Amino acid sequence: MEQINWYEMIYWAEDILFFCFMIFVGYLFIFAIASLKIERSKYPQTPKRYRYVILFPIEQSDSIILDSVKSFLEQDYGKDYFDIVIVFSSLQKSVIQSLQKLPVILLKNSNGENSRVRLLEYATKQLDASEYDVAVIMKPNNTVDENFLGEINKAYHSGGMVVQTHRVSKNIKTNTAILNAVSEEINNSIFRRGHVRLGFSAGLIGSGMAFNYKWLKDNISKVKRGGLTKQLEAIILKQGVFIDYLEHVYTYDEKAKNVSAFNNQRRGWYSAERYSLKKALKDFPKALFAGNFDYCDKIFQWMMPSKVLLLAFIVLGAIFLTSVDLALSIKWWVLLLAIIFSFSISIPEKFANFRTLWALIALPLLSVSIFRNLFRSHKQ
Repeated sequence: MEQINWYEMIYWAEDILFFCFMIFVGYLFIFAIASLKIERSKYPQTPKRYRYVILFPIEQSDSIILDSVKSFLEQDYGKDYFDIVIVFSSLQKSVIQSLQKLPVILLKNSNGENSRVRLLEYATKQLDASEYDVAVIMKPNNTVDENFLGEINKAYHSGGMVVQTHRVSKNIKTNTAILNAVSEEINNSIFRRGHVRLGFSAGLIGSGMAFNYKWLKDNISKVKRGGLTKQLEAIILKQGVFIDYLEHVYTYDEKAKNVSAFNNQRRGWYSAERYSLKKALKDFPKALFAGNFDYCDKIFQWMMPSKVLLLAFIVLGAIFLTSVDLALSIKWWVLLLAIIFSFSISIPEKFANFRTLWALIALPLLSVSIFRNLFRSHKQ
């Protein structure tokens, strides 16, 4: 029996892994570079004022919704041109009483499933479609600036059927929150600003999203289970609709402050991504031959490992190969420098400080947590 040549097997495996990681890093590098292109405001002022409905689907009772509502009541857009709708299955009595004192619409879904998807579907069935032009989906902990609706209105008037605003963190005190905020800004640079600069759709992020109201009403029922955002993306891109990105219009979001909250958040994301990828993979050949590169790009994104896992795998590969074959490890160290460079140019200057550097001590722990969540999501 021929003896197994373990070194040859390692070299073959190394070639395959490096090729895959090189494609992933190259993808991030290209869009990171593209995100550096400065673009001025591209939408002109318009006297036309469209009617908006601000949807707050609430899965868990949370008094923080009061701050979110108050931030919208300070809009300089004109209160006659938008309604704030709170849709829920259960809320604390004290929160309901406080909301009843504000100019909002309360919709209680007593018999349905308590998920964002079903709550939004319930809201669109209860509201008169002729009353609204645009729907904005928010989370209970989101706040916005006074010009939020005015800026979205300019984009919508110019043809933006689906728009994603720039979501940023409003609590960056713990190491986990800082790393979470930095990660989101990297995503904003690569998967939103960089994509739009090269003519691709921006990625949705779960809140601060604006949709043509009729489109949302007609399509929300198609989202069956799992994460709202990824399935909406698949439906939008499959139909050939472009998702624009307003980088100067901010949605302020409360981020996970500790590893436990981070784990719960990521576990849901991985489950949703896996479900969406399974459904979308069969569409890839058809989308490719039809020239729907936006949809193909999104499917490829879902195939990629997370940024932290990709970085961890490259570090481990470089260290392992250094101990096995120094010459073979050189290209892995180059790949590591390339991904670090891609991330570095994607981070806003406000995070270029000692506090962010100190927060990096939590990165190994988060890497282990992400890997554990990924393993658990595949077991489920």
